[in-house]
Amino acid sequence: MKRVPVLIALILLLAVPFVSAGELAYYPNPAAFHSFLGSNSTYTVVPGNETWAMGWAYYVDEKLYTVKRHGNDTLVLVGNVYNNRLMASVWNRTGLPANASLLPAIVVLNGTVLITGSEDSIHLTERAFEGLWNPPRGSVATFLTLVFTIIIVFLVLLSGDDSHAGRFYALAASLFLVWYITAERPGLTDEFLAYLSSALKFAAGGAPDSPLSAIMGAVFRMVPPIEENIIFAHWLLILLIMSFAFYLAPRRSRELGFLVFGLTFVAPMFRESFCEVSGDALGLAGFMIALAIVSNVTFSPEKWKALLQTVVLSLFTLLAVAINPYLVLMPLIFVIAFPKRHLRNYAYLLITGIGVFLLYGAFGLPPGIPSNMDPNTPAHVRDFLLNGSLTLATAVYAIAGREKSIRMKGQTAFLLLMTLIYIPVALFVPAMFPYCFVLLAALAVRLIHGLTPRT
Repeated sequence: MKRVPVLIALILLLAVPFVSAGELAYYPNPAAFHSFLGSNSTYTVVPGNETWAMGWAYYVDEKLYTVKRHGNDTLVLVGNVYNNRLMASVWNRTGLPANASLLPAIVVLNGTVLITGSEDSIHLTERAFEGLWNPPRGSVATFLTLVFTIIIVFLVLLSGDDSHAGRFYALAASLFLVWYITAERPGLTDEFLAYLSSALKFAAGGAPDSPLSAIMGAVFRMVPPIEENIIFAHWLLILLIMSFAFYLAPRRSRELGFLVFGLTFVAPMFRESFCEVSGDALGLAGFMIALAIVSNVTFSPEKWKALLQTVVLSLFTLLAVAINPYLVLMPLIFVIAFPKRHLRNYAYLLITGIGVFLLYGAFGLPPGIPSNMDPNTPAHVRDFLLNGSLTLATAVYAIAGREKSIRMKGQTAFLLLMTLIYIPVALFVPAMFPYCFVLLAALAVRLIHGLTPRT
């Protein structure tokens, strides 16, 4: 029944002078809104009385504040005529039916701007702010400080042994900086905007719809939820992914992490997964950190230390699972690959199991693996094989004729099992391909390392 008003509005809107940009409509035209953005007028944002409208008003307020000052020149009303009394009082000036306010639209009147929609569509009004890029000085300073702090910390840690890992990391960091300077600014996908709307609702006191929106909403209670900050966070996650690639290499040959980084990021298909902000970067970062812990931590014989290490591993595993539920098999694969430490394994399974149960209890069961392959699977497989050809060739070279000399146990066995399981899963869930690039590169480097005399 909730769709009936929207359908009626769609029919009625055929007769009104809206100007549409995709699914977002403008009245009287986009130029009127752009004129408002470029003017010197001050503004005051007034939300509707529902949490989703309050949350989106928070976004609009912070976004406008990057180019305007607060004041009484223009009222910016967010919501629809059913939850915003001020909007209802001026709506008759538009000449549009009341149900039209349920659709995502930007309506500009004299001294008033209406940003309309419903809970399921208000996020599409973000498209009206595309091209408005004016990061606050504080955001820029924080971003640059975090970038150089991360680089310096990893540079110090990787320069602490006799290897050349520090020099290779400096090279990788410089490549990251060049990439950031030359790349186009990532856009926000429609799916991510829906998560953003839910996160803002949570920040305004409502209930989140997913783990990602809960994480984002908690952050937005302290950090302004503007596009600039979101994209800065996106690049920071890419830097963390790149940095932890060095910790997927064997501990005694940390410089081989540059090969993990290179074999992964050389693939255009892998880099393309970062061209848009979708939330996947957060899941991949959690996954990389969990893999780095598995690849490097020698669990202490002291029970309390081992428990602490297991809790940390479980937390990052849960972060990855919260973003990508298909990674829920990771703890089981870990137990199979490392069968001897029973207490640690039981603790890991128990903690992650409880965490997954709480996630599912709070947000519902995630969708299962589709019964049919994605229609674009053949194209994805072709691109994966083409983009991963160097990594596959490296792994084949390491294995060919040396099967008996390579020890398939420990971290190598873990990476092999993960790769053998998740590549078939990616045929049904293409979003898993970036994870497969990481697993395949780490496995290839482990196999190459197995050929060196010191192992």
